[in-house]
Amino acid sequence: MSETITEPEGRKLFTRQSSGLVREVSVTNALFFNTAAFVGTGVGWYPVFYTLAFIPVGSALFTTYGWAAIIVGAFGVLLALIFASLSSVMPRSGGDYVFTSRLIPGVGPFLGWVESFTLVMASIAIIAFEVPIVLRNLQITGRIIGIGTGSDFFERANGWFARDGVIIGWPGFIGALLVLALIFWVVIQPTRRFHRIVTGLAVVSLASAVAMFVFGLIFISKGAFESNLPRFADGVTVADLARVATENGFKGDGVGIFPISIFAFMAAILLLNFIGFQYSAYIAGEVTGNVRRGIMIALLGALGIAVLMSSVYTDFLSYRIGLDAQLGWGGLFWLGDPSLPLGQPNSLPLLASISRPGLWPIWAAVSFGGAIFPFLLCPVYLNFIGRLGLAWSLDRQVPEWFGNVSERLRAPINAILTALGVAVVFAILQNFALLPTSIAPPDGHLNLVATLWFSILMAFLTWFMPGINALVGPFARRDLLRNAPWRPWLPVFGVVWAVFIGVLFWFAGFKPIIDALGAGEESTLDYLNRTGITFTLIFLGFAIVVYAIQALRRRAQGVDVA
Repeated sequence: MSETITEPEGRKLFTRQSSGLVREVSVTNALFFNTAAFVGTGVGWYPVFYTLAFIPVGSALFTTYGWAAIIVGAFGVLLALIFASLSSVMPRSGGDYVFTSRLIPGVGPFLGWVESFTLVMASIAIIAFEVPIVLRNLQITGRIIGIGTGSDFFERANGWFARDGVIIGWPGFIGALLVLALIFWVVIQPTRRFHRIVTGLAVVSLASAVAMFVFGLIFISKGAFESNLPRFADGVTVADLARVATENGFKGDGVGIFPISIFAFMAAILLLNFIGFQYSAYIAGEVTGNVRRGIMIALLGALGIAVLMSSVYTDFLSYRIGLDAQLGWGGLFWLGDPSLPLGQPNSLPLLASISRPGLWPIWAAVSFGGAIFPFLLCPVYLNFIGRLGLAWSLDRQVPEWFGNVSERLRAPINAILTALGVAVVFAILQNFALLPTSIAPPDGHLNLVATLWFSILMAFLTWFMPGINALVGPFARRDLLRNAPWRPWLPVFGVVWAVFIGVLFWFAGFKPIIDALGAGEESTLDYLNRTGITFTLIFLGFAIVVYAIQALRRRAQGVDVA
């Protein structure tokens, strides 16, 4: 589809060309595209995220983490309705960039650019997080086999792709390049084949999660885990892990929803884990059939999977092992404690193998299947980043070559390659101590926690602007949204969603920054560098500079894209 906009006298005619994309993505493909975009480490690692917020975790049917998943999921239904409504009247690839640039009067193109650019950088940071997780999952699978067989080769799996037991240096970088090469092979497949690969691998990995849940509930024994742990973890006991949980403030009571100012940190972690369930809206221009129905099924289906995996799946299996043990083990991982049992995080298949070593083939298969999702997330992210790059180039937000669509691949290959190149840069910074220690403590490596915090901050507009679009759009663009589904309710959806995200980010993001700077315990620059906010500000400034340069180029060419 092409759009033609006639400019006033003396201006050049600007025609938005056909995108070159083809509608080849089925509803099923869109569902598993979304699923692959958010699950990531989830099959084995969701219990690890209990302690990432560094707040007390209690339990009342579900853990604080599980309740956060349910609450975020309930509000996420509003986001799904907003995306389905807007996509039905703007069925173009580009997602929020297209919505914001068309619906917000005056500053829409600028806000849409900044919103989508920061999302791209957040997504590349998440790719940087997931690539070493793929390697670590291979290590965990090896350790499971070692627990079951006693093989020296597999018992030394912590040394795979690692230097002194840590995935850094040349071994880590070579491993990262191998993973990125496989990601590149997947992402350059023609659209139809790409989605077949994503759907097929997502089904396999989801099947491993089902196997983990069923066999875990049947065979995992808390007593056997407590008895076997010292034998496999150099004498570490469940009591030791429980003490870590208590001493570091990870152990809480009850649901843990109040006060909201504390619970918001956990909800922010769930937003980080859920991001991606809405990404089929970014490829709406390629979804076949009824766009509203297809996007709605894909979004709500993926959101349902996200909530179930983060609550029922994670909590019920963790209870079989013991919540205190999970909290203590996960806390040691995020604290970077050298006494971390087995040198690995508390992955569910790994803990199951300690409880029932004789079933190691099942746990190893689950662990390997779970490694597929963090791998699969990466080509899916690169795919939707490419679609954003195409939308930018069609609107002259970036040079036209950036979004050129390959006829063979039916994809904007230049945008994809650029994003992959940035991911390689992140891999270099993770594996080699090239950054000042003031920016990347303690030793100059870009660390996993820093990339997650950076991703949460950079994604603020991505979460917030859909609410503003739903609130403003029906009044500012009555012509465009006249036939939008649920049009009378869009402003209500928008207000509720924007307030939810605003409150969450205020308590979990902006207020802690203000409080820390006001406390004066360290200099402003040191705080900004240590927390990754400096990187956030640098990329935000870069986005503004690029927009200004392109605006000047468009003006020189007599082109107005407003």
